[in-house]
Amino acid sequence: MDDSEIERELTEAQAAVKADEARTQRRKAVMQARHHGWSKYRIAAALGVKGPTVDAIISSASREES
Repeated sequence: MDDSEIERELTEAQAAVKADEARTQRRKAVMQARHHGWSKYRIAAALGVKGPTVDAIISSASREES
């Protein structure tokens, strides 16, 4: 394995970590917004996504709480 392959793997690994952290942060923010009475449509507009995406985030957060 040469240096460029190692660097590529490290870069990809770091991107995966950041993506996971971003998903966790987004999930927490969505649940906080729901707790404060925001509709899924208002949340979706703020995130720039569609309602079903917000539904999926809420479902994921609910499964984690169980």
